Amino acid sequence: MRRRPRDLSADSGMERRMSFTHRWRAQALGLAFVIAFLAVAMAVASTGMAAPRPIDPAAAMTATVVLDKSSYLSGDTASATAIVYRTPAPANYTYTWRVRDFLFRVLNQTANGPATFPYPIALTYTGTLRFDVTVNDGQGLVVGSSVQSATVSLAYMALGLDRGDYNPGDTISAFYSVASHVITSPTYTYEVDDSAATVVFSGATNNTFFSFTTPKPSSRFYLFRVTATDRGNSTQALATIAQASGFVLGVTFDKPSYVAGDVIHAHLALTARGPASWPSQFRWTLTIGAVTETAITTVAAADFTLTLPAGTGGGGIAVFASEANTGATAIQSVPMATSGGGGFWSTDVGGAPVYAIVLGLLFLVLLVAVVGLWRQTGGGFGFLHWRTPPPPAEGPMHAPAATPMSVNCRRCGKPIDLTTSRRPIEVMCPSCGETQVVT
Repeated sequence: MRRRPRDLSADSGMERRMSFTHRWRAQALGLAFVIAFLAVAMAVASTGMAAPRPIDPAAAMTATVVLDKSSYLSGDTASATAIVYRTPAPANYTYTWRVRDFLFRVLNQTANGPATFPYPIALTYTGTLRFDVTVNDGQGLVVGSSVQSATVSLAYMALGLDRGDYNPGDTISAFYSVASHVITSPTYTYEVDDSAATVVFSGATNNTFFSFTTPKPSSRFYLFRVTATDRGNSTQALATIAQASGFVLGVTFDKPSYVAGDVIHAHLALTARGPASWPSQFRWTLTIGAVTETAITTVAAADFTLTLPAGTGGGGIAVFASEANTGATAIQSVPMATSGGGGFWSTDVGGAPVYAIVLGLLFLVLLVAVVGLWRQTGGGFGFLHWRTPPPPAEGPMHAPAATPMSVNCRRCGKPIDLTTSRRPIEVMCPSCGETQVVT
C-alpha cells in the first residue's frame, strides 16, 4: 500500500493559527489583570477619601524665668523659677540653666536641673546676675527663655529720721541699720552737712542712732550721711531734711455737731511754719456741703456764719477751707445729727450730752429707792422676800373655825389642809414632812 505524502503547507498554517490564539489569550488575561488592579486601587483610594486621618495640631511652647527678688546680697541664695506654657498639652520637661555676669560670661550652667533653680551667690561677688533657661519637652520642641537680671550688693543700709521737717532749735534723731552677710560687726561714722555742703556735725559710734540739734538760725536743709565699716568693707546711706515752711490753716466751730437748719459759726486762722512772708491781704473760702462763703481780710483770720439748708443728711459733712494768697487748705468732717427726734441725742448742756444727763438722773432715783427699802427692812435684805409669811410659833396649833379647815406648818409656813374636825389630831406637812398636833 502506498503512503500518501503529507501536506507540509497545511501543517504550517495550522501551527500559525494556534500560535495566534495563544497570544490573544495571553493579552486578554493581562488586560483583565490590569483592570482588576485598577479597580482595587480606586476602591482603596475612595475608602481613604471617605475617612481622612485626623491631623494633629502643631505643638508650641514658651518659657519664662521669674526671680524671687530683684536684688540680692552677696552670700544670698537666688531662686529662679521656669514657667513653661505648652499647647496642646503639658509634657515632661528637662531644664538647662545658665547664670552669667554683667558681661555675659557664664558663671554656672546646670543641665537636667529642677523647675526652680537655687543659685548660691558668692560672698565676694557684686554686680549683675543674668538668669536664663532652655526647656526640652522630650518630643522635639526645645525653647529658650528671655534673660532676667538682678543686682547683687555687698550690703544694704537703712536710714530714717524721727521727723519730716524741723524748726530752728529742734533736735533731729537719726536711726540706721545694715543688712549684709559680709559687714556683720560694723562701726559707724556719721556727719551732717548744711545747704552749703559744709560739715556741721560729725562723729563715730557703735550705736545705731545719733542726734543733732539745729542751730538758730538754721540752714534751709541738712544732709545726714552714715557709713558702716567692717574689716575693710563699707556701705553708706543718705537722708535729707528741710526746714519747716509754709502755712497751716486751722478751722474751729462753735458746736461739736449740728442738725439741718442750724447756724454754724466757723473761725479760720493761719499759722506760719518757720520763717514766712505774710501777704497784706487774705482771701478766704469756706464750703460746707452745698453752701459756700467767701471773705477778704487784712489779718490772718476770718469768721464765717452759715446756715445749713434743710434736708442735710446725718452722719458727717465735709468742710473745705482755703486761703488763696498763701495756698493753705484744710479739710475736716463735721458731725451731723438727723433733724427732729435726733436733736435730743445731739443736744449738749454744759458740754455733756442730754441723754447722758437723763440716764444719770434715772440711776440716782433708782439708787435712792433701793436705799430707802434697805433702811425700812432694818439694814438687811429682807425686802427681797417680803411676800413670804413668817413661820408660826412653837406649840399646839388651833384650827380656825372657818372651813375649809387648815393650819400653817411650824417649820416651812406652808398650809396643811385638815380633812376631819376631830381634835386633838396629829398632822404631817406635805411640803417638808414636819409633824405637829392640832387641838
